[in-house]
Amino acid sequence: MKELFPEYDHSESLNYPDVWESALFVFDTNVLLNLYRYHESTRRELLKILKTLEDRIWIPHHVALEFQRNRLSVIASQGNGFKEMRTILTTTKNKLKDDIYKLGLHNRHTLINAEKLINDFEELTNNFSKELETLESSQQKINEHDPIKKLIEELFSGKVGSAHKLQKEVDDLSKEAETRYKLKIPPGYKDDEKDKNKPDDFMHKGIFYKRKYGDYIAWSQTLDKAQTLTSKKLIFITDDGKEDWWQKLNGEGSSNNVGPRTELIDEALRIGKLEAFLMYRPEGFLKYAKESLQASVSEDAMNDVRKISISNTVTHLTDSYVDLTSTNAEYAIKDWLSTTFQYVEGVRANFPDFIVHHEEEILAFEIFLFTPDRLDRELRIFNDICETESFFNEDLFDDLTIIWVVNKESDLPALSKILKKHTNFNHNRNISIQAALMESTGNFPTITKLWPINTW
Repeated sequence: MKELFPEYDHSESLNYPDVWESALFVFDTNVLLNLYRYHESTRRELLKILKTLEDRIWIPHHVALEFQRNRLSVIASQGNGFKEMRTILTTTKNKLKDDIYKLGLHNRHTLINAEKLINDFEELTNNFSKELETLESSQQKINEHDPIKKLIEELFSGKVGSAHKLQKEVDDLSKEAETRYKLKIPPGYKDDEKDKNKPDDFMHKGIFYKRKYGDYIAWSQTLDKAQTLTSKKLIFITDDGKEDWWQKLNGEGSSNNVGPRTELIDEALRIGKLEAFLMYRPEGFLKYAKESLQASVSEDAMNDVRKISISNTVTHLTDSYVDLTSTNAEYAIKDWLSTTFQYVEGVRANFPDFIVHHEEEILAFEIFLFTPDRLDRELRIFNDICETESFFNEDLFDDLTIIWVVNKESDLPALSKILKKHTNFNHNRNISIQAALMESTGNFPTITKLWPINTW
């Protein structure tokens, strides 16, 4: 019976050192784009490993195309963090002044020197702003020479697959992808809504593509390459953590990644004619590179890669969209948290929005807005978080509170109904959901009421 279903116990039969010694290493677009997100030291370590493997690395043409198309967006999103931090500094500084002056202490309490506090805080924020400027000066700029791009292009010179020459080839792949997505056949079906709110088509060298089919096109090109390999061994590295790449099992209140989807293993063996197929996320790749290649991999690099991977799994963490309303909501929530906890750490441009160290636990808070124009996007992100619980397994924090911010109390029944109908929350004991009423008080938004949401 075992020989009838090789995809179900494929990894058990492999000689891992042998696979690592002769396999072709294929990288997904997100792995290359992560080089802009990692700390410089992490980037150096990863590039050194790729250099060691330079005779055995390869990327599909569609991966190279997506890297070129998305590179500037990633650079821009990284730069937005500096702008957002300055906004927070300015807002916090102005609120401190406003609240102190409202107390009128300079008229009725001679022992409290409020001016000194304001001046000291001003000096603190100015010093931090200077540090931000120093860090920002080292950040890759959109319109400047890009050494990371140059390194990647040199590293993969002659190691990029062939492009499709005819529109019919891409159209046929798109039709296949459309059918597979409807049937939830991996990879890529979780991207099926990429064209829902904005145009999904783009053109390259006269050929039209749909963004949402990118994963399947890259996978198909990988299978074509696999058929040509003498070694019959291939290792695929992706930072896509969704269920359309990985087999996930829910149990004991958590979601566990047990390896590549069996459909992918089956196609790698059956269509790609491979004898060995392995798939890793960047952290796993670094871990086994350290063991199999004796590569130098620091603990700092492992932590950096792990955190970026968790961030990437939640859709909105790479989304550069930030508006005034979302900034106000996060500011109001932070102000509310500060009334209960001594120190609230903001993690803008990363996941979660805020972290609190309380007694011996690390508590995380993620903020969503309940507004009609953002609802589809917010629900998609909310579902991604509820389905992605690896942050608990990685011990990054102990509990996560998701707070939906509403503008009026009458929104609560509608919010509860929508969450119950459209989300896939699995009752994890580490995740709680609350609603918060945000109102404007003077020049600053405040949270005036909080409710637990019983949506199930």
